[in-house]
Amino acid sequence: MKILWISPWFGNYRVPVYECLNKLTDGNFFLICSKENTSGLVQNKLVEALGSNVIIKEGEKRIKIGDESSNFANKALVIKKQPGLYHEICRIGADIIITEGFGGWAPSGIRYAVMHNKKLCMFYERTAYVERNCPFWRKLYRQIIGITVNTFLINGELTREYLTENLHFVKTPKVLGCMSADSYGLSEAVRSFSLENQDRLKMALNLNDGLTFLFVGQMVERKGIKELLNVWTKHTKKHPNDNLLVIGKGILLEPLSKQFKDESSIHILGEIAYDSLYKYYAICDVFIMPTLEDNWCLVVPEAMACRKPVACSIYNGGHYELVNDGVNGYKFDPRNPQSILDTLEKFHSANLIEMGAKSAEIESHFTPDKAAKRIYDACLKIYGL
Repeated sequence: MKILWISPWFGNYRVPVYECLNKLTDGNFFLICSKENTSGLVQNKLVEALGSNVIIKEGEKRIKIGDESSNFANKALVIKKQPGLYHEICRIGADIIITEGFGGWAPSGIRYAVMHNKKLCMFYERTAYVERNCPFWRKLYRQIIGITVNTFLINGELTREYLTENLHFVKTPKVLGCMSADSYGLSEAVRSFSLENQDRLKMALNLNDGLTFLFVGQMVERKGIKELLNVWTKHTKKHPNDNLLVIGKGILLEPLSKQFKDESSIHILGEIAYDSLYKYYAICDVFIMPTLEDNWCLVVPEAMACRKPVACSIYNGGHYELVNDGVNGYKFDPRNPQSILDTLEKFHSANLIEMGAKSAEIESHFTPDKAAKRIYDACLKIYGL
């Protein structure tokens, strides 16, 4: 059984899943991705993990209609064409095709599966909330194309609900728990980062001795970082020794850095190389994700794997599986300033060590090997083995 996954874009977190799939298939797992849409670090890791089984295409052409700057879903239509993609799919000749959603490069994989009578899986992440502004024509397109799908590979319950209740794929099998964070690499790196090195980093950042909250994500409107920063100064009136670390790049990085440059408790660090992120997970007390819209935000399970309590937006599709109020963190509404303030306050009276342990326990159900095994078993089932 030969499996081909077609995915133009992804981050470091996917590499361990792909590596596990390659082992499970005895080297019969193949991946096609984009040179322009993946980082050099990811590409190097893919080659190390998959060897010649990864094909990195370049020269993608894009037509964009609308404005992508806010990063919210359905604000723009992007049509992608990758020269040579269909030829590469045919050359590999896989028994099972896995596409990434309905758009992007997916039509080429769907076309091949239909024309050559191959089995088709679709990895899908969207929720009803994320798709609340989905136009009718796009929904209809998904309902038509989705008829060809043998199995949906999804993150969690909210995606299952959307596929079943909104797109009406009632009978098509859906396998939950098919995504994971790079929990092994990050948690091991955090454990190896000594207390002495942690203290040095804290001193270099000039951190106060209160709680340190960490945000990692794109500096764009969708991630809710403006909402968090705008209430932080109110929080520090009661807790002046708390710290907020902000890591990420994006259109809001420069304006927010200027706006809050005089706030000594706010440290906007910009982009940090992925292989150095573990240092900041290690020194924080709480991870916070104030997103206004997300499918299954993977920095949350990353932080959980590092044994961190989490403050998670109710607009993050992963909150259903990952965050249990009062157990490993708290959920909040980032559109409500008081909700943010109340949540920040709660961690001052919580047992952070116990919460962090619960985070790691919950995240252990979503590790790369378990995600890969669920995907592999789904492929075996539809292949008839």
